[in-house]
Parts: sequence; structure tokens; C-alpha cells
Amino acid sequence: MHTFFKYAALLVWIFVFWAPHAEAVFLMEKPTVAVMDFGHHVGAATEDIVLDNAEKISSDYIIEALVESGRYDVVDKYMLAEKLAEANLKTTGIIDPDTAKQIGEILGVRYIIYGNVNDVTGSSTGLQIYSVGADVNTVKAHIIARMMDVNTGDIVMAAKGEGKSKSSFAKAGKENTGYITVGTTQISQVSVHNSIKKAAYAMVDKLTERLFGVRPFAGETDDN
Repeated sequence: MHTFFKYAALLVWIFVFWAPHAEAVFLMEKPTVAVMDFGHHVGAATEDIVLDNAEKISSDYIIEALVESGRYDVVDKYMLAEKLAEANLKTTGIIDPDTAKQIGEILGVRYIIYGNVNDVTGSSTGLQIYSVGADVNTVKAHIIARMMDVNTGDIVMAAKGEGKSKSSFAKAGKENTGYITVGTTQISQVSVHNSIKKAAYAMVDKLTERLFGVRPFAGETDDN
């Protein structure tokens, strides 16, 4: 009877303490990964607001976060961009397993990370500052990423990150450089980049937590 309760207690301990972290034991060593260019879902707000190589800047921020986390060996795919181009492979947005396998062989990696900037939207709140009209603008970005094992075509893990950035726009009756217009809202391009960067770091934070049980950017991505 004593042995029975002993094993029962062990099972309870496993269920309570280990089960919530079960998915975090998947990788014990640094995986070698390559980050593809992220696409973006087509939508009026997204098309208008995401400018100047949004796919490249989002993947660059993801690479930056992966390296900074210290948990991944990241291959620079741009060094082999010519070989990828010669193979005429799709490397932006959603990637099918057959293509992923070829990419993995060219880049010499076991895993690729790919996905989309799901949306980038802006909102505006009117404000008066010393009799000068101004808007406070908030930009939100969402990034959805998948990590695929190119050998099997299986999706190892998926994660979503959100980023928010605010800026002010003075209605001074003159041209404001560094802003873009979405409908009737003026959005700072710096805020667009900042929101995408924060979304990238938040995504990598969640991905790393699910793979390794640690959050490299804990506290930094909780309130964007």
C-alpha cells in the first residue's frame, strides 16, 4: 500500500509540474535555423501601411531576436541567395514541405522559420497641444511564424507576436516627412518599423519559451 501511494504521488507531481512544460523539452541543443522572408496577408490597411521591403525588415528583426536570444545558430541565407534564386524556389510567406527540403539542402539547415506579417494597422486620437492640432497614432503589427523540420516537413512549433508603437503628428499645415497616409490617418514610418520589430521579438520570445522553457525577453515583450 505504501508503494502504491508513493507511485501515485509521483504521477501527480509529473502531471502538475512537468506537463505544462512538456513541449519545452523538444530541443536540448541549439538548432541550426534559417529565416525566410516573411510575406503579408493582403488587406487594405496592410497594403497601405507596410512600405519599403516589409518582408525583409520583419525577417531581419526576427534574425536579430533569434541571435540575441542565444538559443539558435542562425544561417545567413543572403550569403546563398544566388543559389536559392538559381533553384527558383519560393522563399517568401508560406512554404510547402518539398520546397522547404530543397531550401534546407542548399542552406545546410535542419529548420526554417517562415510566415507572414499578419496585419499592420493604425489608429488615431485627436489632441490639442498649445492650440496646435495634433494626432497621437498607434500602430499595431502581428507576426505569425512557423518552424519547420525540413527533413520531415513537420511543423515543429508555431508562435504569434504582437507589437505596438505610438507617435504624434502635428497638424501644422505643412508637409510632414517620414509619414504615410492611411485613409485620413497620418502614420509615422518609424512607428511601423518599431511595431514590426516588437512583434518579431514577442514572437521569438514565445517560440523560445515553447521550445526551451525559457523566455529570453521576459518583461520586455509583455507590454508593447
